[in-house]
Amino acid sequence: MEKNKSVLFLSPFFYPEEISTGKYNTYLVKELVKQGVDVDVVSSFPFYPEWAPRNTDLTVDGVRIVRGGLGIKYPSSQIFKRVLLEVWYSFHVGRYLLKKRNEIGEVIVVFPPVFFMFVVSVLLPKKIKKTGIVHDLQGVMAKADSSIFRSVVSAVMLGIERRAFAKMDKLICLSRSMCDILVMDYKVDKNALEISYPFVTSIDSAVETNELDKLFSSELIHVVYSGALGEKQKPLELLELFKEVSVLNADIRCHIISKGPVFEELKLACDKESYPVVFHDLVPEELLDELYLKSALQLIPQAPGTGAGAFPSKLPNLLFKGVPVFAICDEGSELDSLLDQFEFCKVSYHWDIKLLATELVDYVGSIESFSHSVVKEKNHLKLEKLFGVKELVNILLR
Repeated sequence: MEKNKSVLFLSPFFYPEEISTGKYNTYLVKELVKQGVDVDVVSSFPFYPEWAPRNTDLTVDGVRIVRGGLGIKYPSSQIFKRVLLEVWYSFHVGRYLLKKRNEIGEVIVVFPPVFFMFVVSVLLPKKIKKTGIVHDLQGVMAKADSSIFRSVVSAVMLGIERRAFAKMDKLICLSRSMCDILVMDYKVDKNALEISYPFVTSIDSAVETNELDKLFSSELIHVVYSGALGEKQKPLELLELFKEVSVLNADIRCHIISKGPVFEELKLACDKESYPVVFHDLVPEELLDELYLKSALQLIPQAPGTGAGAFPSKLPNLLFKGVPVFAICDEGSELDSLLDQFEFCKVSYHWDIKLLATELVDYVGSIESFSHSVVKEKNHLKLEKLFGVKELVNILLR
């Protein structure tokens, strides 16, 4: 790819969404613009994680954003939310391509969703280079529930994803285990695959804030889960774990920071049962440094069997800010292997709530005397090698 060449970037998740894929996409597109690439983004109006589109005219310098889906009303079912997103976004991409198909240089897409790739393959010539970045494998993630219905959904999604991926010239995976799954289960040619871990999107701010003092008392130890909440995070078990931790050690205050339907359901359950857990909306970008500093530890939970289907994009930022990490994941998973390379990271392989709570409280006690700056210094060399955006940009510009 040459400088000043036009790129069409396809994903419904984009600026000003604050977390997950939207934040990742925004950061990546900004890096491409810095390299002199002209980028058009076809996205939704911001809707995640609430699944409620909201109007905005906010833009990114040097980027043309074509938004849609403002009037979409998403259902409560997670599966039907995804189905509706697949359908309307495919039409949105199709309308754009019918108008602009002769002006497109190359295409970068972020999966999921996936069905829109069939529209792309029909409306664009094969000679146009198409690169995909795979964030989640829906055929794998659907297996988080072992019901017969979910098994059928998993098989259907795997088939759709396999056909969509076959239309790409190159696929970029967020982990090595995801790459292995694509080769074994999705029959993707390994020569078409690249691996690029999620990158650090945080920066060192020179501005110190104290806006969160009322929520994070200096007299308490703060254990935090911050980010999207869905099936792969096992939210009900997460709440039970935080309740148990609070009972074991009254000096530990547990926080869940998120947005969306699952978050609201947990808040409601907490109010009814008087759980000693604090809920907050997502922290604005300018207060993230303060949140990291006030977090004695942050949790990364993964539902069993889902590790190969997704990778936690917030992990590089936590390590970059020197926040100790407590992860719950499958033994031998990629997350397990990566965290083993870093200090001040603890991994547990089960969801026995009482045992987990004891492990978490003990771990908090073992790291209490170490500052974030010490944690960051211990890990920064490995962090730069594994979680930089430059390698991904090089792959895309290659």
